[in-house]
Amino acid sequence: MRFPSVSTYATKRLQAWRFALLCLLLLCSLALTIFLRVTAPVIDQPLQPFITNWLVSYIPYLAACILVVTTRPLSGRWRWIELGLIFFGAVMLRVILLPLPPNLSHDSWRYLWDARVTLHGYSPYTYAPNDPLLAHLRNVIYDNSRFRNVPTLYPPGAQSIYLLSYLFASDNLFAFKGILLGLEIVSIAAIAWLLQHKGLDPARCLIYAWCPLPIVEFALQGHHEAITIVFTLLALVCAYGQWRGSRLLTGFFIAMAALTNIYPLFFLLVMLRRRDWALLVACGVTIVVAYIPYLLLGHGMVLGFFSTYASEQTPNESIVPLGVHYISALFGLAKTPTLIVGYGVDLIIVGGVSLLLWWLRRSERISMELGILALTGTVFAVASHIYPWYTTELLPWVALLIGPVWLRKNDLSAQGCAIVVVWYCALASITQYYFVAVTDWSTYYLVVYAAILVGLAIAGCVFLWHFYDARCKHKITPET
Repeated sequence: MRFPSVSTYATKRLQAWRFALLCLLLLCSLALTIFLRVTAPVIDQPLQPFITNWLVSYIPYLAACILVVTTRPLSGRWRWIELGLIFFGAVMLRVILLPLPPNLSHDSWRYLWDARVTLHGYSPYTYAPNDPLLAHLRNVIYDNSRFRNVPTLYPPGAQSIYLLSYLFASDNLFAFKGILLGLEIVSIAAIAWLLQHKGLDPARCLIYAWCPLPIVEFALQGHHEAITIVFTLLALVCAYGQWRGSRLLTGFFIAMAALTNIYPLFFLLVMLRRRDWALLVACGVTIVVAYIPYLLLGHGMVLGFFSTYASEQTPNESIVPLGVHYISALFGLAKTPTLIVGYGVDLIIVGGVSLLLWWLRRSERISMELGILALTGTVFAVASHIYPWYTTELLPWVALLIGPVWLRKNDLSAQGCAIVVVWYCALASITQYYFVAVTDWSTYYLVVYAAILVGLAIAGCVFLWHFYDARCKHKITPET
């Protein structure tokens, strides 16, 4: 008779302990989420206690992430049981908050209003909600919407999901958030598949699945960035595919992501192959077809409020426009020259980073995941608005790219440091809600922006040191 080795017993014991700890941490997260539901204020009421409780809910989440990232992946049946637990937890954490009306933002009501207007034959890009022409459409959706004096800014891909929800259950925000929940589960499955494809622990999808940031911003607030995330991840899954038609699907999904938030169109730079006509044609045709109905309804007007929104100066603007406005104020520049300078700086930064990433990707020096994260971060750095729900789009790439910060050679990892900084950026963004009703945002800039810049500077210095060290070793290595 053969007996299992000691190492086999030890491995099974460690797997059982990891699974048991995850169960315990999930129970803690569920309890804190239930507390969030019970203490959630109605909209337009003081938010500080709710935000504090929301921050506390990060504690078991971060503990679960550290457990998964720092321990060996489970194998065999245990792996599937653990993934089942992660998906179960992701669903339950969202279902708890799903029935509540949004209490931090009115945006999701505006989504349904856009669908209502479109289905009655009007273009949401042409007519503002308070236009007298739409007076007969006003109902509970209109009453709960905001920015009623401006047309919409949400592109046609997002509008298609709004329409789907409205056709399924008109005026029902719960149904719309239910659709977002389904899309999030697809996103989590895509992250797990990509991790498995890269030879990494698929349980790392927990970094997105159990994160309180998307749980509150999507299941409770109903923001449409969940749509952008799922289409981007599906595009990446198809980009790795070798089956017939995978390039067409890649182009279609990139187009759909860009039709919910415009910037995913930059992801073509890291997903395109040489002579990849199928992807380009699929992407271009999808975008054209999506805009045709609104071109006809709006008599050629399809930008709506977007151009104004993109040029606004707000306290929650990102690092680059904040710096431009600060320097412009020192030199006494008026608004128009400041905007021109800002657009020029944005063009230089986004264009330069895009060209660099395109070259690095063509020479296969970076992965598609790293390229997408770098492009997303660059766009966010020049954005005139950065809301907490925007930063949810960083989390899938954290799950796919996170690695050890400290290497075995007693040295820092540049990528590990950078990914931790990106993760911090996403998690710390909710502190912005503390400053909604105040004019002095200096504490927020210090806690979030300054910390990000310092962290990225450290990662950059580590990268340059490793590069210099490698070049020195290469020079002294004798030729063979």
